[in-house]
Amino acid sequence: MQSIKKAAVVVPALAVMLSLAACGGSNSPSTSTASAPASASAPTPASTPAVDQSQVFTAVRDTDSGLDGVPAQVSFAAGSSTGTLSINSVDYATLTPDAANDGMMTVSGTPTLGVTLGVIPPQQPVLFPGIIEACEPDATGAPNPAAGNMPLKSKVVAIAGLPIKNVALLLGTTFPTYYENCLRDGLPTPQAQHSLLTIDGNAILSVTDVRNSPNPVVTPPPASLLETQEAGNNGDWLIPFLYITPDGQRHIALVQHGTVAGGHDHNFVGVWLDQ
Repeated sequence: MQSIKKAAVVVPALAVMLSLAACGGSNSPSTSTASAPASASAPTPASTPAVDQSQVFTAVRDTDSGLDGVPAQVSFAAGSSTGTLSINSVDYATLTPDAANDGMMTVSGTPTLGVTLGVIPPQQPVLFPGIIEACEPDATGAPNPAAGNMPLKSKVVAIAGLPIKNVALLLGTTFPTYYENCLRDGLPTPQAQHSLLTIDGNAILSVTDVRNSPNPVVTPPPASLLETQEAGNNGDWLIPFLYITPDGQRHIALVQHGTVAGGHDHNFVGVWLDQ
């Protein structure tokens, strides 16, 4: 997938989902006219945007078939500390940066909870998240402790960018972090062993989903990489994107997406991170 902020997994962060801020004392009597420096150690609040800002995203929704996603955008109006995620030009969620304004955001509005991961460094004064996973109440989801154990399901994964078409970039990559339903591993409790996806230099894909088994499921080439460009594996697609972490490094995220219409046994959307 916490906040997607905190999961507040976001990506945060993704993050991901990721994102994942004392005071000086004085021995002087209270009648002393000397005073400590005002707010010398107080956290600095997030600055308010002075100009309109926006960032183009691609949104992959749980019920949409296909590999390209749909157009989305995050916008902050001048003077506003609350932004909007719109999908196909329709407002979907509100985003509120945390106090440090570091790309971690609280996701609300139509979704009950969200996780934000990574940042887009050039944006100032708002640092946009690289990845947003938004979750809504759904009985088929997983109980989420951050939402009073209400069952939530991933409905949207939005990434600031377009899908990668050069699948050779994926060779030799390991993805040790998975978020679904705004939870790492898609489970409400922390796991000793985490889900893992690897693509070796020969394009052999191996997936360990700890919700099902501690053992990996191996898919030999070429089907594993064709999934990034064509429907395959009973309606289960892997869609790679580039994203950026707070240190400015480029990383790859894989959106894993399955639909009943495409042949999968249920609709879902989640995201794998290479860190």
